[in-house]
Amino acid sequence: MQFGEFPVYDALGIELTHPVKCQEITLKKGHILTSSDIGKLQYAGIKSVVGVRLSSEDILPETAADILLKTMAGDYLRYTLPDENGYSEIFADIDGVFVFDRERLNRLNDHSENISLMAVQPNLPVYKGQFVANLRLFGPAIQAATLNEAVTKISGTGPLLKVAPYAFCKIGFIQTITDKAHVQPQNPDDLEKRFGAYGFNVVFHDLCEHNSVQVEKAVRDAIDAQAEIVLVESPFPPLHRDDVVPKGFKEAAGDIDRLGWPMDMGLSLVIGHKNDIKLLGYCAEDADQPAFDILMRFLATKSLPDTSVIPELALNGINLTRLTKRITPQQTENSIHIGSVSDSEKIAVVILAAGSSRRMIGSNKLLESLNGLPMIEHVVRSALSSQADYVAVVTGHDAKFIEKRLEKYDVKIVRNPDYVSGVLGSIRLGLAVLPPDIAGAVVLPADMPAFTEEYIDKLIEAFDFKAKRPPVVMPSFNSVRHNPVLWPRDLFKVVKIIPEDSHWTPALVEHSDYIKEVVLKDDLPLTDINTHGDLEKYKARVNMVSSAEQDLFALEKRR
Repeated sequence: MQFGEFPVYDALGIELTHPVKCQEITLKKGHILTSSDIGKLQYAGIKSVVGVRLSSEDILPETAADILLKTMAGDYLRYTLPDENGYSEIFADIDGVFVFDRERLNRLNDHSENISLMAVQPNLPVYKGQFVANLRLFGPAIQAATLNEAVTKISGTGPLLKVAPYAFCKIGFIQTITDKAHVQPQNPDDLEKRFGAYGFNVVFHDLCEHNSVQVEKAVRDAIDAQAEIVLVESPFPPLHRDDVVPKGFKEAAGDIDRLGWPMDMGLSLVIGHKNDIKLLGYCAEDADQPAFDILMRFLATKSLPDTSVIPELALNGINLTRLTKRITPQQTENSIHIGSVSDSEKIAVVILAAGSSRRMIGSNKLLESLNGLPMIEHVVRSALSSQADYVAVVTGHDAKFIEKRLEKYDVKIVRNPDYVSGVLGSIRLGLAVLPPDIAGAVVLPADMPAFTEEYIDKLIEAFDFKAKRPPVVMPSFNSVRHNPVLWPRDLFKVVKIIPEDSHWTPALVEHSDYIKEVVLKDDLPLTDINTHGDLEKYKARVNMVSSAEQDLFALEKRR
C-alpha cells in the first residue's frame, strides 16, 4: 500500500482519502480516480491529491472487519458491519453474562495501530440488546499479513467474546439463626419466587443453628438432595476463613476459594466448592445489594470467574453512556445474529465465481445463458434451494456484472481483488467471511451448474455433525473423487487469508483418514465448463437427459 501525496499526472487508480473539489463537482473520499478525473483535475489547475494506491496484499477495511468479527464473536452476540468511520458495534443478543479473555483482547490491541477493540468490563451481567463492544479498523486498507497475525493473536479456546446464558440450576438454601424460637423458616413458595428469577430450582431448604457442626450437616444434606449450588444465608457476614460458615464448608469436605467480593462497596462473603458444587455463604443483609445480584447471575450462568480474575471485577473500563446503550430497531434488522456456536448444525455454500474464464475465449462462462438464465444464477439458485443455511459468493473477474445479476438473491458477496493469483485465495476469502456458527462449508465452483440442490443435499446429509472429527465429504464417480468438497469448520484454519498459487491436495492428503465419499451413479453433476466446446457438449447432454426422461414418462403413461 502506497499512501501519500501523488502528482495528478501519476494519480490514475488512486483512491482518495480526502475529498477534492474540482470545478463544479466534488470527488468524495474513497473515489478511485479515472483518466477522465485526471483531465478535469489538470484543467482545474490541481497539482496533487492525497490518496492511496492498493496492492494485491491489501484487504479493504469492511472485508477485514468482517473476517475479524467472524473470528472473535461467539455465542449469543449480534454485531453490525462497519459504518463510514470504520466502527462495528457488538451487542448482547440474550440476557446473561458477558465473557472474554482480557489477555487475548490485549494481544489484539497491541498488534496494530490500525485495529482496536474496545469492550465493557468482562464478567458483568448484560441484557439483550445491550452494547458490549466495538471494533474499529483505521485506514484505507489492512495488509493481509497484518490481518492474518491479528486473527492468530485472538485465537484460543473458543471465540474471544461471548455471552453466557442463564442455565437451570438446582440449589440448596440454608438459613442459619442464633435464636430458633424467634425465627420462622422461609416459605417454599417465597423461596421459589425469590430464586426463580435467576432460573434456580430450590431442591432443598433448611433452618439450622449458626455453628459449624450444623452448617456442615445441612450442606451435606443439600448435596445429597442433588443441589448444584448451596447457599448459606446467615445473620453475620463471614469475616475469616475459620469463621462459622467457612469452617462448616471445610468440615463438609469443601474447599475455600475466596473470602470477599470486590464490587461496589464490597461484600463480606465466602465462596467455596466441593467437587463441581458451588458453596456460597453470605450475610442476610447483603442479599439485596446490586453486587450480590451480580454474583448470583454468575452462578446462574455457570460463568463464575477464576479466583485470580475476581479482583479485576472492581475495575470498569467503559463510560456510563456506552454501558447503558441499547441496540436500535434498525441495528437489529441490519445486524448479524449468532446462536450457540458449539451446537450449530448450519452448513454454508461458498460459490467460487472470481475466475477470469481465460479458456472461454471472448466471453465470461458464468454469464453464458443456460435455459434463459446465466450460469452463475443457476448455481446460486441451486445453493439457495438446498438445505444449506448460508450462501456466500466470491467474485473477482467481471465482478460488477456478476454482482449485478445477484442483487435479487439473498447471498453474501465478497470480492477478491487479487483473483488472478489463483483459486485458493478465493476459497480462503469465502471461508473466512462465513458466520462463526457455520459447522461446515461446501466449496462449489460456479462452473458446475449440474451440481444442483439434490447433490448439495447429499453432501450435507453425509456430514456427521456430532462426530468428534467431522468428516470431509466429497462426491466420487468410478472411484475418482471430485469437487465440490464439504469442509468441516475445524479445517478452515488450514487455509490462510493471504492468496497464493496452491491447491487443496495437501489438506486432503493430511486428513484422508476421515474423508467420506458420496458415490454418484452419473458424472453429469460433476461436469465443469471451461470452454465453448464444454458448454455445447453440456447443453447437448442435458437436452439428451431431458429427452430420455420425457420418453420414459410417455412410456409409463401408456402402461
